[in-house]
Parts: sequence; C-alpha cells; structure tokens
Amino acid sequence: MSDYCLEVNRNHLNLTRIIDLPPPTTADGEALIEIEQFAITANNITYGVAGDIIGYWQFFPTLREWGRIPVWGKGTVADPGNTSLVIGDEYYGYFPMATYLVVKPIRINERGFTDGAAHRADLPAVYNQYSLMTPSNGFDRRYDKHRMAYFPLFMTGFVLDDFLYDNQFFGAENTILSSASSKTAISMAFQLKQRGVCITGLTSIKNQDFVKSLGLYNSVINYDEITTLQTQEKTNFVDMAGNRQVLAKVHHHFQENLALSCGVGITHHESRESVELKSLPGAKPSMFFAPDQIQKRNRDWGPETLQAEIQSAWQAFLGSIDEWIHINESQDRDGLISAYENVLGGAAPDHVHVVSVR
Repeated sequence: MSDYCLEVNRNHLNLTRIIDLPPPTTADGEALIEIEQFAITANNITYGVAGDIIGYWQFFPTLREWGRIPVWGKGTVADPGNTSLVIGDEYYGYFPMATYLVVKPIRINERGFTDGAAHRADLPAVYNQYSLMTPSNGFDRRYDKHRMAYFPLFMTGFVLDDFLYDNQFFGAENTILSSASSKTAISMAFQLKQRGVCITGLTSIKNQDFVKSLGLYNSVINYDEITTLQTQEKTNFVDMAGNRQVLAKVHHHFQENLALSCGVGITHHESRESVELKSLPGAKPSMFFAPDQIQKRNRDWGPETLQAEIQSAWQAFLGSIDEWIHINESQDRDGLISAYENVLGGAAPDHVHVVSVR
C-alpha cells in the first residue's frame, strides 16, 4: 500500500487533494507511527477555519497554499528507532489525515509520550501528548471510535463546565448554548445538567427535534426565537456557532444582563459576517481556549486527580450517547474525501465519521 495524505486549501476548505507520501524515514530520536483510524468532525473544520489564528496549520506544516488539518485518532508504533517505544503499541492522539506520522518522543512513561519535534515546541502541550491505549490509562477498546469522534469535544465541554463553575457562573442564573446540537454543546450540557444549571439550547429549526430528544436542555429554541427569551435574570452565552449575526442578536436582546459572552467554535464557518464586537452591549465577547483551564486545574488539583475526574465524567457521558450515536465508517482515499466533504457540508448531529486508512 502506498502512503498518502489529505490536504486542503487553507483559504477554500472545500478544495482538497490527496497526495502520495514518500516512504517514511526516521532520524536519531525519532519513531514511526502508522496511523490506523481517525474521526472527522465539525471540530476539525474549526481547526481549518482558525488555522492561522490559533496555529493549527503548524502541527503538520506544508507548503503555504495547502494545509493538513489535524484529527484525533489512533496509530501503532511501526518503528521505534532508538527510542524506548515498543513495536505494536497503540497510541491515541493528534494526527494528520494521513497514513503515518514521524514523531520525536520525549517524556516517555506508562501513560504515553510527548512529541518533542522542534516545530511543535511552542504549540499547546495538550495537543502534543500521545496516550498509550491501555485499560490502566482509561481506554475501553470497545469505544475506540466513540473516543476519536467525541472525546476531544467532550473534553472541551467538560472544561467549559468547569470554567463556569470555577467562576461561580459569573453570577448568572441561566446559560445559553448556541449550536446546541454540536458535540461540544451536548458534552457541556451533560455536565451542566448534573449541577442543576438552567440551560437553553439554541439551534437550527432542522435540528430542534433532535436537540429536544436529548433531554439535556431545559428549553430548546431556534435562532429566530432569540427575542422570546426572558431577560430579567443574568445570563451566560456560550457560543459554539461563531455566527456574528446571532452573537449580535443575543447581545442586543440581553443588554447589560449578559454576564458572559464566550466564543468556543465556528460550526457556522460560512456565516462569519463582520460585526463590530466592541460596540455590543453586555459582557465583552471573548474566546475560550480549553488548554488554559486544563493547565489551571493541573496546578489546582494535580494531573492524577484531574485525569480521574475526566475519566469518571467520560464514562458517565458514554452511557448517555451510546443510545443514539451513529458511527459512519469509511476507508481508503475515496472514503476519506467523502467523509471530509460530508462533515464540511454539515453532517447530521447524531452521525459521526470514522475513517480507516489501512
């Protein structure tokens, strides 16, 4: 089998190409990971949209016009080189949409390793960590596909919930989540519900019935119904959609009773109309960056306690999504392009795409 990789045009994410990769080679201190499977979700589209802003193109650098969008998946050690990695061990982590990745493992232990490649040194550490897929590390191998598709977004939802809790919910009584059918919003709503928080799900008309069926939100409305919401109490707005017109509508409706306006994703990547953010009433819009809160909790609780909290919440969340999630599997080059195009076009919220490249 020849090795290959999917690249996308950085300025036009609908333009793709499959390129053949040269046979892999490793230098001193490097190891070869053969990529097996990965999931493609709306989260990965956000990586592409914000590639230059947040630095996602830098993880797997290429020529300027074309880029390699990162995905979460699993791979097997094919050649450990002179490192202490073991042939055949499987790792979960951040990969290109390709058939292999050469890494420079550092800080190797029973939990995994960090890629110490020079071009990744200044990038967020959480994306450079690769986890050894063993039961002792919290991996139930029956749910590999669920983890690839949902765990990174579950983590964002988990950390968002903790961020609000850590800040006493900014004094607000209610929390609104836009793009309420998105994986991050569902994950966050699941956590918030455990705390008894009043949650409003904001979604499109076509997804309204699905969001209601989840039973996670106290109320579910579509984007045309924003002005029907009560404004007497302090309210938080967590924006997964990134649609500037919706953002402005929420701000003008709640005015000074908007306690928090927090941007997370860009699921509505085609609708980023220009709105002057500084002129919006209420809380100043800000972007949430999950690694910052993870680092804070690492300091507050210690890594072991944090991981235990995450794994406990993940197991509970798995039980809630397994009833309705549909996993679409594809393989090889054609399947990879098809899955990417499906997600870019707006895949159904209860469907996830997992691609096998070997």
